[in-house]
Amino acid sequence: MHGRVKVRTTAEQEEILRKEKAAKVVQYKANISIVFQKRKDELWDDELLSITKHMLLSNPDIYTLWNIRREAFKKNKWDEEEYKQMLEDEMSLTESCLRANPKSYSVWHQRHWVIEQMFEPDWKKELALCAKCLNLDERNFHCWDYREFIVQKAEIPNNKELEFSNTKILNNISNYSSWHYRSRILYKMFGTASEEIPIEDEKYREELDLVINATFTDPNDTSAWFYQRWLLDKHVTICRLWRAYIKKDIAIVILDNNMLIKPISLSLRVNSKNVDVQWQSYPDEKFAKLQIAKLDSPLTDPNRVKKVSIELQETKYRLCYSESESAWIYKDNISLYKQNSNDKQLDEQLKSYNQLSEMEPDNKWALLTEILLMKKIDLSKFYTNILKNLMMLSKVDSFRSNYYKDLRSRLLVEYKLSEIWKQEESSEIQSKIDLSGLGLTSLHNNHYFSLFEEVNLGANHLKDCLYQFSTLQRCTKLSLSSNDITSLKHFPTMHSLEFLSLRNNKLMSMEEILNFVKRHEKLKRLDLRDNPVCAEINTTKIREINPHLEILNSAIK
Repeated sequence: MHGRVKVRTTAEQEEILRKEKAAKVVQYKANISIVFQKRKDELWDDELLSITKHMLLSNPDIYTLWNIRREAFKKNKWDEEEYKQMLEDEMSLTESCLRANPKSYSVWHQRHWVIEQMFEPDWKKELALCAKCLNLDERNFHCWDYREFIVQKAEIPNNKELEFSNTKILNNISNYSSWHYRSRILYKMFGTASEEIPIEDEKYREELDLVINATFTDPNDTSAWFYQRWLLDKHVTICRLWRAYIKKDIAIVILDNNMLIKPISLSLRVNSKNVDVQWQSYPDEKFAKLQIAKLDSPLTDPNRVKKVSIELQETKYRLCYSESESAWIYKDNISLYKQNSNDKQLDEQLKSYNQLSEMEPDNKWALLTEILLMKKIDLSKFYTNILKNLMMLSKVDSFRSNYYKDLRSRLLVEYKLSEIWKQEESSEIQSKIDLSGLGLTSLHNNHYFSLFEEVNLGANHLKDCLYQFSTLQRCTKLSLSSNDITSLKHFPTMHSLEFLSLRNNKLMSMEEILNFVKRHEKLKRLDLRDNPVCAEINTTKIREINPHLEILNSAIK
């Protein structure tokens, strides 16, 4: 038996590991206690730096220790040479920690901070470190962010970084981070104010060719497809006025974009003078696209009002008086008739993806990209084909069927709205819209509904989307029959509502009905037929709140 290595049993191994872990915990508690006491006493000495260094080498993700080390650097009174050496040592420490965990946010943050304190950073060394880390893991987004910071500080030309992204993508088209990094570099170099494309036209064409080659090379890889989405999606970066409607004592302003860093600057001017109004956002959110204000002095005489304008973010929009509407209106319909300068190339891409779908009928990305291309080229022209693709997507990718239903709802609403707007006269605001029986699961772009007076949303699936109706503040007649609605808790207050149909739903609470009536003082008629709650309707209580309200309430048979 001599000379044989003793093999420990599982129980013995577990006991040894337990004791080792217990000893480490005791040591950790002792060390952290010393560190916190020194921090409290403001003793930023070598012992503190030594203890925190060894703890971080064991576990680089203890961000509190990195914070304490930064405090020590700020509060120690080292001379210039000592400080320079300490920074070099800190860079070495972060590099050692990155070997243990290349994706540690805390370590990259510390390295970012240290290099900003250095007098003469070695930019080449930092770029080499990034390249090494990215060779080990091409999707280390912490490293990509750090590289972008280094590139900016070292003033490396964007075209050099574009070449770097080319190299990375050619090495591996599945490198999503490279595609994302490429989009950021391209936007810096070729960014455009156009909302239809993110970069200048010529470069945009090149990128479309590049990405279609990548998607055909590996149709099941998601990286290039996501980059394709970036190319095809709208890129609105400014806030502009889409509609304005001012009548008597109310001003309604609808924005076409809400991508704002700061609260919007919005004012109403009448005869070149600012009108003191309080704008209310709908929905009540920081970046809402709908703003409504009540006017203290009604605008009743158009002959006395020579000029009405809206000033949005220092841009002035002149409103015109409409005799048919008896209101001042502004309309921006440019997007309805906009054509892309590269429609021919988009058509060619669409044909190519049609072929790919024929070769690989179960490829969801090809089907989805066809939809995006058809929408970008001409939503009205390809409307039927888009719906067909969405139906196929729900079968091919059944796990995401709800997403495709919502996408279908979005495109249906966009199509119906665009058709209505195309039929409007220049001085007309359409007051009715019928979206019944379309199977909608959501009311996308609901700010566009704020000028409709009659809205028919019957026979849809909007039971979970009642909160989206907060923008229907001009609506007097609304139908939500046959929508499987079970509760009115999230139904917003619609101040103009007079007629509401909730027929053939699943409402059961009399208390919710009473609360709804309290919040809608102008309500004249409420259709509750074919709801379970009909058996409990107390008309006496309802009339105490609103004596003039007509209730239709036949029980379900």
